[in-house]
Amino acid sequence: MPLPDDDQHIFAVDVADYGLWIQRNLLEKFLRGPVRRDWRFKRHKGAIRIGWGRKPSGLRADRIAARTGARVWRLEDGFLRSHGLGNHEPPLSIVVDDLGIYYDCNRPSRLERLISQQNTSSQDEEARRIATKWREARVSKYNCHPEFSGELPDDYVLVADQTRNDSSILYGAASAASFETMLNAAIHENPNSHVVVKTHPDVLDGKKSGYFSMDIAGRSRNILLIADRVHPVRLIERARKVYTVTSQIGFEALIWGKPVRTFGMPFYAGWGMTEDEISPPAERKRIDIEDLIHAALVGYPTYNSNTDVSRYLRPGYFIDIP
Repeated sequence: MPLPDDDQHIFAVDVADYGLWIQRNLLEKFLRGPVRRDWRFKRHKGAIRIGWGRKPSGLRADRIAARTGARVWRLEDGFLRSHGLGNHEPPLSIVVDDLGIYYDCNRPSRLERLISQQNTSSQDEEARRIATKWREARVSKYNCHPEFSGELPDDYVLVADQTRNDSSILYGAASAASFETMLNAAIHENPNSHVVVKTHPDVLDGKKSGYFSMDIAGRSRNILLIADRVHPVRLIERARKVYTVTSQIGFEALIWGKPVRTFGMPFYAGWGMTEDEISPPAERKRIDIEDLIHAALVGYPTYNSNTDVSRYLRPGYFIDIP
């Protein structure tokens, strides 16, 4: 299981991080070590601080580590997360990062380091097998919604909306203006094609807001808004090109062999495989798609039940997907 190291550790969360604490049994399975709770005047010496990415618990872990000299491991959901949405099901995989976190382009991450390492020939073969299985199983990060069954244009580009103020936007060199720039580019760069805009599932429930409103279709007769709770795979599969800011849909589109245009700096941009609106960090050099796939789906995540990604890439594993 890919963790920053194979040693046995004790992990600590602050008393304020109740959400992490109530998930300690799950986290202990992933981390292979006990999770303890402490407070300001009684810290667990030698314990590794853990927290969720750049969320409050992760930022708190960073602050405590800066004062105490402790190590920090930042956690996030893996790129193949679960059948249902995050608030309904525990994750099948998480990522553990001792350098940064994958969506923060302002500092190095363990994923960035893994991507930049050249694969062996066996790792290239494994990455190609995983990509094939990913497409055959028709999976995505979440896998609880039906495929889109409506009529799609013969020729279209796909534009991915996201939830407002998502961490990958805040730390991915993007803003609300990035979405406006993306939509304008999709329209003007493809004057003879339709533009299919896919909203994020959480926006439809009213739990979160996105960057595109429901009246977006009025901006151009070529815009088709898909505001249903649908699995994104068919939309990616049929698209001629995919436009993203920092959405994981861009990574999945690369697995499907689609051209991808980015307007932020997600983990899959800046490696020579995407057309990027902004300049990437200097550390990102040209790589092969196999390097990206192996790092993101094998080297970086830790999977539940001491298994690997292949377990979840069988057609029919997620029974709601035909």
